[in-house]
Amino acid sequence: MKDRRFKSNRFKSNGTKTYAAVIMLLFVCLTGCGINSSNDTAAPTNQADAAEASAFVKQPGIYDSEDVAIVVKKDMEAGTVQFQNVSTSRRYTLNYDGTTTLYDKNDQALSMKQLKEGSVVTVRFYKPDKSLSYVKENPDCISYSNVQNYSMDLKNGTIQIGGELYNISGHVVVVSDGRETDMMEVNQVDVLSVWGYKNMIYGIHVEKGHGYLRLQNEDYFVGGWIDVGDKVVRKVSEDMLLVVPEGTYNVTVSQKGSSATQEITFARNEEMAWDLGDVEITVVQKGNIIFTLNPVTAKVTIDGREVNVSKPVELEYGLHQMRVTADGYDTIAQYIKVAEPSANISVELEKSEETAEEETSETPEKSSNVDTDSDEEPTGKKYQTKTSDDDEEEESSSKETEEESQESKSSVVSSSNKYRVYIDAPEGVELYLDGNYVGITPTSFNKAEGNYVVTLRKTGYQTRSYTLQIDNEEKDVNYSFTELVKLEDS
Repeated sequence: MKDRRFKSNRFKSNGTKTYAAVIMLLFVCLTGCGINSSNDTAAPTNQADAAEASAFVKQPGIYDSEDVAIVVKKDMEAGTVQFQNVSTSRRYTLNYDGTTTLYDKNDQALSMKQLKEGSVVTVRFYKPDKSLSYVKENPDCISYSNVQNYSMDLKNGTIQIGGELYNISGHVVVVSDGRETDMMEVNQVDVLSVWGYKNMIYGIHVEKGHGYLRLQNEDYFVGGWIDVGDKVVRKVSEDMLLVVPEGTYNVTVSQKGSSATQEITFARNEEMAWDLGDVEITVVQKGNIIFTLNPVTAKVTIDGREVNVSKPVELEYGLHQMRVTADGYDTIAQYIKVAEPSANISVELEKSEETAEEETSETPEKSSNVDTDSDEEPTGKKYQTKTSDDDEEEESSSKETEEESQESKSSVVSSSNKYRVYIDAPEGVELYLDGNYVGITPTSFNKAEGNYVVTLRKTGYQTRSYTLQIDNEEKDVNYSFTELVKLEDS
């Protein structure tokens, strides 16, 4: 009995193993078929979903997000645009294609090429694939195009355009020639387009920038004047390097009644040289100027020399620096241009704050006129520029001016001032202050309150200039700038 039970159990066990093996084989076969079947049917379904999603994204006008932002950078080759959120200053990049629509604030269609960096726009986009659906210049934003008459106060972070004063955002986007730059690199001769939002400026596009003019063999004209298209007027000094507006202008140098003129085209950020050794010098005449002053007790100095205005004043043709003063009145200091045998200049001074019973919040602009025809031209507006003068004789003549010539505080700095402005970096480059050569960096110059333009130059590198606003605090000031960019062909 024991043997039979043993055999019976053994047989049952074998039968169980055989049955389990059959089930396992069947399971494997079914499972294998199931995977293959699933793959065969899922692939077309996923492809269809992807195609449907792709078609959905590319439909014009489809978006899930909207933003008010500044255009920072366009990459036409990659088909991308970088934006900066107005509120948070967060930056992000979106892709665009033929389905992207662009409009100006008047709903006129724009091309991507016409969309300007620095502009404040309304953006609509689709987050899943970062596709840009819609761009429109924000109709609620502040916008000015091709602004030439403006004044910047970098110390207080403001810009005045016309009669309006705006704050400049701490994250303002400034773009020049497709390159993002800094507010300090904006020069007063630049032409700007400006965008803002709620009285705050967020974007600036430099429409026309500035280049540089170097005079060669200028010895004869040192101490005279140079006039670049009525845009820049400076006193000629040795080894000077002028910041000049981009474009084509007539450039005139004059000295001791003689002058020379040349038409020169200036490219943005590039340097031009004018060799004065070969120019044809024209000996010009003198003109008689009749002054009419209010108050009549006012004193007039021309080029640092007091003149007798009770009779016509004889002046050589060309530019001269005029200064009119009177006790209890604001001083006027500006340029006048003599170009005719006779002319009249009328000057009316405004009472100073100390003597005026009522003072308006903004002093009216002073002007003096030189014109042989009956229509007088305000030369105060025509020659709003800095004075550049290193001569000790001129230093004795104060450079205080009204608002239109406030920049004339420039490089005439008292040598008795014990505080200095240090330019520490980049090292080994030429430093110019308002066009006048200072030395090789690191170097310094005397400190005096006012606006200045410092220019950094090195052969084989792109010249760079910065606008500095120097305070009146009794301490030294240090500046360090980025390294100059090496020119490709150098």
